[in-house]
Amino acid sequence: MYSMNNKYYADAYGPDTKALAACIKKAFEIANTDDEVARVVFYSYTKNNFMQVSKFFGDDNVNHMFSRPMRIRECKKPIRCATALTYKKECEYRNTPKEVIVCCHMDSKDVFKVDDYKTAKYVIALSWTLDGLNAWKARWKAENVLDGRMEEKADAPKNALLLTALQEMDVRMYETKNLSHFDDAETCKTYIRSIHKYLPDVKPSDITDYLVTELGWENKNAAEVGELLQRLKEGRTFRGGQKTYLKEYYSRWKEKIGK
Repeated sequence: MYSMNNKYYADAYGPDTKALAACIKKAFEIANTDDEVARVVFYSYTKNNFMQVSKFFGDDNVNHMFSRPMRIRECKKPIRCATALTYKKECEYRNTPKEVIVCCHMDSKDVFKVDDYKTAKYVIALSWTLDGLNAWKARWKAENVLDGRMEEKADAPKNALLLTALQEMDVRMYETKNLSHFDDAETCKTYIRSIHKYLPDVKPSDITDYLVTELGWENKNAAEVGELLQRLKEGRTFRGGQKTYLKEYYSRWKEKIGK
């Protein structure tokens, strides 16, 4: 399983300074105790989304941290601010997990993108709406920085048939973990057709979550697979993948888990 105790969150509604303060405190605690951490990054959509961060560090300091990191007494590691676009460009050339990334006022969809960055050793997410992080925190069993509790909704029982199917699919795709190669895409589409037909209770988010947390896929690639199932559930279709002998796949999965 690829999930680790390195995901934290705080549910907030709007400009909640208490929640942001808790995220900052957790980020500094991690940076001060983990020698592998090189810096703390405050991350959001655009520079306009750092107004609350400015209340803690000051407008001038935040503007300074957009161009280069700075140090403060409370944190042993340098701190910087980065917009989504800037940070994405930086990560094209770096792949060592050495940063604590604090995602400020964001929802699950955009924090999932941060999970794909190889630079992120820890992710701390602060929402803008109370339910904005539900999918992300449930996927990772993230810890609430306000009370220290783990996300309880993440403890749903695993679907052994689905996990067996996805593990088999991953192996047959030679663990490329993406759909860029035609043969791998065809394999994936066949498995999705079989899952749709014989595991009707499976949701697209179940597939995406399993591929990311259990099999180490990047979120953007796993989301493509989830979208294939979504298309079928909506009565649409897609080109590719076998449409016959799908029951043989299902029967093999059942045999593997002894059903």
